[in-house]
Amino acid sequence: MTQTFDDQKQPRQRRRPGLKIAAGSLAAFLGMGYAMGTFAAHAPTDVGIGAHSCASTIEMLGDAHFDRIVTAWSSGFISGSNAEALGEPSRQRDIAAVSEASILRHVRTYCAANPTDTLSSAVEVLFTGLPAHP
Repeated sequence: MTQTFDDQKQPRQRRRPGLKIAAGSLAAFLGMGYAMGTFAAHAPTDVGIGAHSCASTIEMLGDAHFDRIVTAWSSGFISGSNAEALGEPSRQRDIAAVSEASILRHVRTYCAANPTDTLSSAVEVLFTGLPAHP
């Protein structure tokens, strides 16, 4: 009679589950550490439209759709920057006077003078130039 696989006696294996778990944990820890370090070293400082160069922004200004995108992104940047300063009243700005027209005017002027900067830089300069919150 032929022996089937189930009938065969399997060789006895030494079990070391603790060693496998430790090796797996160490590999995962090292892999995550490497990935996090690599990301941190190459993490973008600006994302989305804020990363656009001033030169490319100037080329596209005047298109109604693009202008709305710029003003919406800029308004969010300004509001977020002001909200970040809530714990430090000296850093809060009076943003009530900021309008779509004033944003576009500032971006046009700043970007014309600084074509290698980013839209984010232009809006940051606008924000820091606003008067302190009363």
